[in-house]
Amino acid sequence: MRYLHLALVVVALGACQPDNSRQMASTAAALPFLPVPPQAEVMSRAGTPEALQITFRSKSTPGEVLNYYRVILPSSGWSLESDAEDAVGAAALYALKDGHPMWIRISQAPGMPGTIVEVSGAVVVSDSAAAATVAPAAPADSQAGS
Repeated sequence: MRYLHLALVVVALGACQPDNSRQMASTAAALPFLPVPPQAEVMSRAGTPEALQITFRSKSTPGEVLNYYRVILPSSGWSLESDAEDAVGAAALYALKDGHPMWIRISQAPGMPGTIVEVSGAVVVSDSAAAATVAPAAPADSQAGS
């Protein structure tokens, strides 16, 4: 059931992209393993070609959402690298899976019940792709030592 919910969220994100979506990383590239918070709806999506942040509003309490991520991340193959509280009391998590980083910030929704969950990810470029863009091949007609 969770996978069906995730699929619906991904489809909804694709259908609701703003006009500048070409300038944002895709969900598949920046957040390929997106764990959606419980009882959540998408509030916004923002990013650059290298990173993406999706903000959700959950009907669950901040403590319930934090406990959800503390359980779902390790059980889904994520390495929870950091679990801390930021300067304003929001939970701040940092996790890695297969080289993909993910940052999750969980805070009380302002002026209403529920929780704001900001999930951010970055596009990971493979070593071979990075090498191809950093060191392009020399032209075929060039000769060493000329």
